[in-house]
Amino acid sequence: MSTLETNRNLPVVVALTGASGSILGLQLVGHLLQAGCPVELILTDKAQLVMHSEVGLQLHGTAEEKVQQVLTFLKLEVALFNPLLTLHSNKAIGAKPASGTFRTRGMVVAPCSMGTVAKIAHGLADNLTCRAADVTLKEGRKLILMPRETPFNALHLENMLKLSRLGVAMVPPMLAFYQPEFLSFEGQVAYSLGKVLDLLDLPHTLYTRWQGL
Repeated sequence: MSTLETNRNLPVVVALTGASGSILGLQLVGHLLQAGCPVELILTDKAQLVMHSEVGLQLHGTAEEKVQQVLTFLKLEVALFNPLLTLHSNKAIGAKPASGTFRTRGMVVAPCSMGTVAKIAHGLADNLTCRAADVTLKEGRKLILMPRETPFNALHLENMLKLSRLGVAMVPPMLAFYQPEFLSFEGQVAYSLGKVLDLLDLPHTLYTRWQGL
């Protein structure tokens, strides 16, 4: 089996923090699963509060029941995709993504709060999200952050610049206007997530690629 084929079977770690924009992380999980990519999903307590407020998804019960609730929200067949999705509490500092020996394709924090950006930038690995990001960096894997804040202050910019210089991809959900398909909420979300999937080298049809004038 080629390295590329092997990498396609590696999971992606996806973390949702308490920043606004939970739909970004949720839809990303859906696209990854539909691409056949396993997902190690980390949800902070604040992320679950924001998720309930923004999209009406309130998780309850065991981790397995929460996985089923996420899949149902994404309109994905539970029996088919359940084996590909693993849910972790942000407090589970001993979970698989906390170790560099657990191989992954990379990690995406979507949405990423400025508090999380700051912690990752300064190596404060006091929860699973930040520890998994630290591991992703030290193992030389792809780390992608989707920061959700506006306007940025100088501290935000300094922290993002520090991470960018370490090879972290900063992908804030920026508005795009040059294709008619982008001029809707759904189009903007698709555009942003398409950029993330490109960075992960995963195929998608979330938008029409620019063909030039």
